Amino acid sequence: MIAEHHLDAIQKIPNLETRWVAATRQTSLDRITQKYPVPNTTTDYTDILRDEEVHAVMICTPPHLHKKIFEESLEAGKHILLEKPAGISLDEVDQMIASAQNYPHLKIMDCSARHSRLVPKFQKVKEIIDSGALGEIYHIHHNAVNRYSRPGIEYHPTAKWFLNKAIAGGGPLFDWGVYDLSFHLGVLGDVPELDRIKHVTFKSGLDNIDTGDVIFDVEEMFLAMLEFTGGISFYWERASHANMSVPNETRIYGTKGGIKLAFCSWDDPDIIFYGPDNKEETIKMDYSGHDDGFALVQHFSDVLDGKCEPVMSLELARKHLEIIFKCYDAGRNASG
Repeated sequence: MIAEHHLDAIQKIPNLETRWVAATRQTSLDRITQKYPVPNTTTDYTDILRDEEVHAVMICTPPHLHKKIFEESLEAGKHILLEKPAGISLDEVDQMIASAQNYPHLKIMDCSARHSRLVPKFQKVKEIIDSGALGEIYHIHHNAVNRYSRPGIEYHPTAKWFLNKAIAGGGPLFDWGVYDLSFHLGVLGDVPELDRIKHVTFKSGLDNIDTGDVIFDVEEMFLAMLEFTGGISFYWERASHANMSVPNETRIYGTKGGIKLAFCSWDDPDIIFYGPDNKEETIKMDYSGHDDGFALVQHFSDVLDGKCEPVMSLELARKHLEIIFKCYDAGRNASG
């Protein structure tokens, strides 16, 4: 599914060409070749790594397969666009970072910039915060609660591996948390560090849907209260299935003003600014022509051309995953 988003974007970027696509099933490859001008397909991804004319690879497998393919791609001398989340444990990601340090000439980017740092709202919110218009930021409140959007059931029913923690890594905290942290810590300049976790709650088994023989052991909802350095508290709530529906919304509180928005590109494009003297201003954002998938691949292309550095390095992605893993640990400790 996500590979096709990348393929769509590549078709629109003149200096990129898809040379290979690998998949585990021939039926998937047949469907791809009917839709895209791909000259080579394979069920063995190492065929790609042996092709010296391939400069970069996009790793779009389930997270538990990332590390092996990542390290083999480095050894083959390929630049890497790595789907999020980078790995299913912090130890895995640390090993990947250590391996990458042996290949400093290769460019590596994590995909959690997709719905966060490459959207127009990100730059605008960061600009407002950097200007001092909000004063000192002391609290962020983010919630996004859905009733029926579980990957592997409703959202992508042919990929029930999303429900298996050993393959997917986790539920909405793991799948969407990387985007949430990428946006909210990014608009603060990536300065805040996690100070302590005050509270974490996870809920599973909120429905009795029959998934067949598939393992369903990821959380369906979590909420957390975190504290970061600088005295910033962060209330964080996400659910892929809960008996409630709350729109994706972020509220950023400052000593002089505040901002309310929904950071995803398909949400309301407006940003509401609350200033002193009861001031309230609607900032209109232009999303005409913006496509998250295209923006991601175009940025990766610019990185390969030496025009810029990746907005989401593997080291920065690790910082966000460390927070997520600490939330999981806190939740397990709280439940005994």
